[in-house]
Amino acid sequence: MRYRTYLLTAVLLSTVSLSAGQAADLVAPTEQPVLAPSTSGFYIGSVSTINFLDDTGFDVLGVRVSTDYDVGFYTALRAGYDFGAAGWVSPRLELELGYGTASVDEHSVAGLGTVDSIDSFGDARTFQGYVNGFIDIPLSQGGGAFSAIKPYVGGGVGFMNLELRRQGVAGVATLMDDSDTAFAYHLDAGVGIDIQGLGLFTNTSLFQNTTFEVGYRYTAADTFDLTARDGTTSSTDFSSNSVTIGFRKQF
Repeated sequence: MRYRTYLLTAVLLSTVSLSAGQAADLVAPTEQPVLAPSTSGFYIGSVSTINFLDDTGFDVLGVRVSTDYDVGFYTALRAGYDFGAAGWVSPRLELELGYGTASVDEHSVAGLGTVDSIDSFGDARTFQGYVNGFIDIPLSQGGGAFSAIKPYVGGGVGFMNLELRRQGVAGVATLMDDSDTAFAYHLDAGVGIDIQGLGLFTNTSLFQNTTFEVGYRYTAADTFDLTARDGTTSSTDFSSNSVTIGFRKQF
């Protein structure tokens, strides 16, 4: 009788263990979160802008001359490092060196009005260098077209050499031809687009790991000390609003 009891107990325990094992097999395994692939690495690229300069000014012959400009242009080379995904964002750090120019549209003389644009001449030239920092914000972390579109925000600090080159009035003289260097900064916002991430030009190695950008930039620098041709010293500020177009290729 005791032997039968032991045998029955063993059979029941085996049945329970088998059932538990089968039940465990039916439970769906827990899915691991999908992490975005690392995108860290060095990159090179360029940025070009269409600039809308605010007026500059200088003193000469006891009066203040304010200068209005045509649409200007700026282009720069850049090299940086993308630190890859850090949560939902991707930080970048880069160096930028560039050159810009804008032609004089017209001069305005305080108390005397505006000089006709045909008679006004000269231009404003800049050489700029910055240390830039940006944060890319992918629209999606799961791959696909949305992950190829990355809005960005950032800016940079550095220097600007501003030259008011041969500015004057026809029939009068060149009134200003001087330059100075000052601290400068810019603020940026825009969107970067990975062309191959959108499924375009996937068979073209030229566009591999290449991001195109379209955005907005505000640039400013204060207190450039300048000397006019008659020896008068004065200062001016610089600011501009720009539409930017650029690219960067990562290695």
